[in-house]
Amino acid sequence: MRRMGRPRILIKGGLRALLDLYTPYKVEIMRYNDSIRWSGYYVKPIHVTYKSKGGVTLKYIYFGRYWYRISRKGGRVSWIYLGREKPDPALPDPPLNPFEGLTAMVIGEDVELDLDSLRLLSGIEKALGAPNFFTKILEGPRDLA
Repeated sequence: MRRMGRPRILIKGGLRALLDLYTPYKVEIMRYNDSIRWSGYYVKPIHVTYKSKGGVTLKYIYFGRYWYRISRKGGRVSWIYLGREKPDPALPDPPLNPFEGLTAMVIGEDVELDLDSLRLLSGIEKALGAPNFFTKILEGPRDLA
């Protein structure tokens, strides 16, 4: 797929690789949220939206830090969005998230990324010593002759 603006790359089967690469950071955020549960705040590392275009549902995943206050009234839970900045300076800083700023469009199990996002994922793979799924795509086919 290609839209106006930055070139984008469709990666067949890329959703599983993306989520697998993200898992260690997701676990860190979950631990952080457990540690600040007393505060009533919650940091959500991923925001997901859906759009329908021409009968196809597109899923957009935005990686970042999205702060919420959790409100409970009579057994009901409300999530109140507060923004991207830490709402209370007394809270400990959340863990660093190298995925922050990454946006992916998902169609089924496939992922569409811009080149900057692909470079970011390749760098994360290299830093973690993870399988080089995104790095191989970024570097393209190698001529072994």
